[in-house]
Amino acid sequence: MELKIYNPQDSGFLQKIEWNFEELKKEIAAASHEYEASVYTDDTIKAAKADRAKLNKFVDALNGKRTEIRKALLKPDEQFSQEIKELTGIVQKAISNIDSQVKSYEQRLREEKISKVQEFYEENINDLASILPFDRVFKSEYANASTTMKSIKEDILFLIQRVGEGLAIINEVDSKYAGDMKEVFLRTYDIGAAMAERNRLEVAEEKRKAYEDELARKKAEREANVQKETSRVIQAGNVVAPIEEPKKEPSTSQNIPIVETVEDPLHILDFRVHATKVQLDKLKDFLKTNNIQFGPVPKGDQ
Repeated sequence: MELKIYNPQDSGFLQKIEWNFEELKKEIAAASHEYEASVYTDDTIKAAKADRAKLNKFVDALNGKRTEIRKALLKPDEQFSQEIKELTGIVQKAISNIDSQVKSYEQRLREEKISKVQEFYEENINDLASILPFDRVFKSEYANASTTMKSIKEDILFLIQRVGEGLAIINEVDSKYAGDMKEVFLRTYDIGAAMAERNRLEVAEEKRKAYEDELARKKAEREANVQKETSRVIQAGNVVAPIEEPKKEPSTSQNIPIVETVEDPLHILDFRVHATKVQLDKLKDFLKTNNIQFGPVPKGDQ
């Protein structure tokens, strides 16, 4: 099949539209020069508007003629375009018929290849099927004709081996974060990422313990300071009276040692304490521990 153009021939196509271009150019240039040099006053503004309208009308006439000629030139092309479209439509039906069969063939090959890939997967996955399902093993490029079964098998075997070895490593890890490691590994199949997760969690745990130890240390320090201050307040109210030595009786014998008994007298001290409830409880515990009697001050003594 060959498309042949009978009319016009190559030499018969319109090469140029011939018209009085040069003649009009001279006339228009001379007239326009006069208008370009024209000066209008307020009294002649009406004439200026008329001149402008005349020139615009001339420009519109030129553009109108150009449009008219353009349509005339394109009219044969419009018919030719319709005829070409009709022919391509006939051919397109044949193309569509062939295309549907080619695509059906290619789809059948894809499905057959996917089936072979799945068969190979099932033969080699063993007890890792639940860990490594087929939909996570299969890649879309496996179905392409350009991807060989040899490369696909190598890819699948490598992944199965990597997952099996990674699980074995995690199962041997003695860490309370082994579960977290396995979760990351099953999501990524990357033992490096699983190890990094364990390290991250261990560092976070160390920081948490250090923070809690510091809180406990500060709490103990505060409680010790409260206890120390409570003791200081209580001791500040204890006035120790001087102990008078008893008069010595004449000894009847110098060989008999004299045992002197000194009794610590009781002192009564009234004072007011400004403290929190916790501090007051600690003060009460201190008084009880040291057998110090305490109670409210009688109204008559206030």
